[in-house]
Amino acid sequence: MIKKYFKILFFVCVAHVCVAQQFPQYTQFIFNKIGYSPAASGTSVNAPFELIFGARTQWVGVSNNPKSGFVSFNYNFVPQRSYSKWHNVGIYIDQDQNGNFVHNDVWLSYTFHLLLSRKWLLSTGIFAGIKQYRITKSNLDRNDPAVSGSANALIALPDIMPGIRLSNKKVFVDLSLPQVSIFSQRGIGGKIGSPSKVIPQYILSVGKKGKFNDYNTLQVAINLHGSFVGLPSVELNAMNYYDKRFAFGMSVRSKNFVSAIVQFRLLGTVNVGLAYDLSINKMFRASPNTGEVMISFSPIFGGERIEKTTVRVVDECSF
Repeated sequence: MIKKYFKILFFVCVAHVCVAQQFPQYTQFIFNKIGYSPAASGTSVNAPFELIFGARTQWVGVSNNPKSGFVSFNYNFVPQRSYSKWHNVGIYIDQDQNGNFVHNDVWLSYTFHLLLSRKWLLSTGIFAGIKQYRITKSNLDRNDPAVSGSANALIALPDIMPGIRLSNKKVFVDLSLPQVSIFSQRGIGGKIGSPSKVIPQYILSVGKKGKFNDYNTLQVAINLHGSFVGLPSVELNAMNYYDKRFAFGMSVRSKNFVSAIVQFRLLGTVNVGLAYDLSINKMFRASPNTGEVMISFSPIFGGERIEKTTVRVVDECSF
């Protein structure tokens, strides 16, 4: 039975890498909002910088199970007195491993934020960098022409990802377009697969939050992630933030996972997020457990509002 599910996992990974090239998906996609769209970097004018780490291990106990991780840093350039616009720059590095296939991204980011009014913020951003593809051939058939003709590793460039975000302190809409500049696993070092198409994708996130009372804030968000040739992966996330220090919630991703999430703040600027995903598809019998952890160094927790006094008094528009 385990061998059967390993074969299913392997073929899913091959299809995943050689056809769709999906980006890593995280249950706490609001925590890692920058990884989903460069337009989300620096949306809070009151956070001078943000450093975030994250890791996810899927289907714990299965050989060659999917693993992913990331680290990001961004910095805001905000006028000292009044402001109607500001700039943000950053770096985002991630790795996604699916069976014998690994890809690494290294992006530099630039984001421009423009206040449309006292309440609405328009943000546009771009990731620009390189993508590395690697393959481990030890478990593959060396007599297969697609394997023997593949490089062990290559670098593809330029890797461009644009994004746009409209938000206020209660609502956000975010759209980004991964893989609009790379169309195959071919680059410096050769190629992987025969053929190995990389399909452009879209990531659409929509969220809303509101207060129950002075202590409890409910945040609900939905994320659609897919290519333009098939149905997207849909994830619904609901979080309750208590007193800007503790949060708990749940998430459902299509017919694949149901998740429990806990987040909390330490020492004023250290935020920790933990997620446990339970498989609700056929992988439940083989390995139902998936774990995820994220840590950020930021004065912002749950996108709460922090008052800022300026010559031009403007509402904080961060989500």
